[in-house]
Amino acid sequence: MEPKDKHISTLLSEIDELRQQLSEANEVITAIRDGDVDALVLQKDGLPHVYSLESSDYTYRILIEKFGEGALSISDEGLILYCNDYFSRLTGIPANKVIGTFFHSYVDSEREFQMLKAALINGPSKGEIILNIGGKKLPVYVSLTDLHPNVAAIGVVVTDLTEKRKHEEALVTYQRQLEIKVNELNQTNANLEQFIHVISHDLKEPIRKIVAYTSFLNETKSELFAEKELHNLNIVNASALRLNSLVDDLVKYAFSATKDDESEVNLNKVLKEVVEDLELVINENKAEIEIGNLPPFVASKVQMRQLFSNLISNAIKYSRREVSPKLSISASVVSGVDIHNPDKKFNKITVSDNGIGMDKMYLNKIFTIFQRLHMRNEYSGNGIGLAICKKIMENHKGMIDVESEPGNGSTFNLYFPIKAKS
Repeated sequence: MEPKDKHISTLLSEIDELRQQLSEANEVITAIRDGDVDALVLQKDGLPHVYSLESSDYTYRILIEKFGEGALSISDEGLILYCNDYFSRLTGIPANKVIGTFFHSYVDSEREFQMLKAALINGPSKGEIILNIGGKKLPVYVSLTDLHPNVAAIGVVVTDLTEKRKHEEALVTYQRQLEIKVNELNQTNANLEQFIHVISHDLKEPIRKIVAYTSFLNETKSELFAEKELHNLNIVNASALRLNSLVDDLVKYAFSATKDDESEVNLNKVLKEVVEDLELVINENKAEIEIGNLPPFVASKVQMRQLFSNLISNAIKYSRREVSPKLSISASVVSGVDIHNPDKKFNKITVSDNGIGMDKMYLNKIFTIFQRLHMRNEYSGNGIGLAICKKIMENHKGMIDVESEPGNGSTFNLYFPIKAKS
């Protein structure tokens, strides 16, 4: 046999011997993992040495085996000395087949892993890498710890990021869909705003003409009509006036959903302006309005005027026939309004009246658009005023509710959140 062939034969024999030793080592590791071995007897200098495996060590072995993440120890060259069952399942390869292979053979992003490994000089290092398991790319988060000098190895903990990536991708997809929906909603709102302008201008013009001509005929040509015809003419005129009022209220309701520019509002000044605007109605009904000291807060001044104008008008409208309307408007600071945040504080504005009141069964209905609790011939209106109030409160992240009993008046409670000072 030639020297070269003899050398090759020797190497092959040594490789077989190493494989046998590795196989035996794997069997020992498996026995230790399963708790079948409590002590090892190793030959050193021709003498047997007994190494016991304490129960505490066994507990740690069980913990690592049941770990919800991959756990490995690798040599400085990357040879896998140990892996737990989780990493074995992650790769789809039996643990005894993983041990003895090189970790970099499972790594797709080799450069990133080597950078993490080099960073061990400064202490434990962590980062994301990509594994390649049978051609399938697997994003993982790895944590490397240098086990020297206690053990000549590096500890590696592997966390599978597959589900996290799926959730992130789903979230990105959802955000894109949400952006599309928001853009569509903005376009719809823009179209609706244009439509509202058409209603408030083009529709009101023919209504105005109907009112003008029917009023003219009634005032100057009434002698030309029979009594029934004049009655019908008055019905047309009244219906046109109601339609005109309805269009106005619909436009107000639509624009009450729009968020105006906000600034600090002096509610006492706003209430003074509202009372001045309603002076004729207040005087006609001999209404008394008592206004307490109201706090300033950030809001839309235009919508605050509309809000309190609607509430005061509503209180006067639904007053008792034989009793002059009396209103009381006061303020306080309360908490416990938001069930999700009971400590959150609110400015509570209370508007109380001595009107006809209402039954409890109707309290949740009155803020619904077009909801009327009385016949048209009893009280005027289109059932939109309180729906506008609710819209305005929603615009300001607040709430509105009502307490009432038939014959004992009503109390409307407005809750404006107090913003924490930054």
